[in-house]
Order: sequence, then C-alpha cells, then structure tokens
Amino acid sequence: MENILITLAKTNTVNFLLMAAILYWIIKKMNISSALKKGVDNVINAIKNSEQEKENSQNLVNSAAATMSKLPEQIKEIEKFSEQKTEVFKKQLEESSKKSIENIKQNVQKVVAIEEKKISNHITSETVADSIEASKNNIIEMLKDKPNLKYKFIDKSLEELDRIQL
Repeated sequence: MENILITLAKTNTVNFLLMAAILYWIIKKMNISSALKKGVDNVINAIKNSEQEKENSQNLVNSAAATMSKLPEQIKEIEKFSEQKTEVFKKQLEESSKKSIENIKQNVQKVVAIEEKKISNHITSETVADSIEASKNNIIEMLKDKPNLKYKFIDKSLEELDRIQL
C-alpha cells in the first residue's frame, strides 16, 4: 500500500485533486463566488444601461431627423413671413414719405404765398409813399407856377372841413 501512495503522490491525478480541494477550500473561505457574482451582475447592469443609452440615443437621433426634415418648410415660412412684413413696412414707409412730401409742398406754398403778400405790401407801401411824395412835389410846383391856386386849395379845404363838421 505504501507503493500505491507513493505512486499516487507522484501522479498528476492526485496532485490535481489535491490542488482542486485546496482551491475549493480557498474559494469557500474568501467568498470569491459572491465577488464573481457581483462582477457578473455589474457587467449585466452595464450591458442593460448601455442598451438603454443606445435606445435613448436612437430616440434623440430620430427626433433630430424629424426636426431636420421640417426645417426647410420652417425656413420657407419664415422667408414668406419676412417678405410679407417687408412689403407692409415698405408700403407704410412709402405712404409716410408721400404724406411728408405733400405736407412740405403745402408748407412751401403757404410760405411762398406769405412772402408774396409781404413783397406786395412792401411794394405797395413804397409805391404809395413815392406817389404821395410825387403828388406833393407836383402840388408844390403847381402852386409855385400858379399862386392863385393856393387860395383856391385853401378854400376847398375849408369847405371840406365845414362839411365834415356838419
């Protein structure tokens, strides 16, 4: 029997079984199975999380694609709206400019009419003053040439004063 034990000790089978028994005892003592289970569970959770993230990313991509497909229509709507607003603004600006120009024309016409009246009044007053001066000079000359007219003029003035007093 001793030979059998020596032979068994020398063979790989006994060494393997012995090594397996020691390894089993170490695993039981160190609770490696729970650590391995935790590692496996972490990997499973990481895989599930990555699948969820992949699904979320795919949803974001689909949402972005939907938004991008609507973008040309939205751009056209914005351009159309801008054109309409520009046209309305242009019309308002034209109307405002026409009104301003018309007001300026009316004001210029009023100023021209006022200036014409001022000039006319000035010319009239100068003409009246010149006429009075010329008449005065004519009367003085006539009275120098014909002194008897002086008495006739004085008589007419007195008659006129008498008539006004009545």
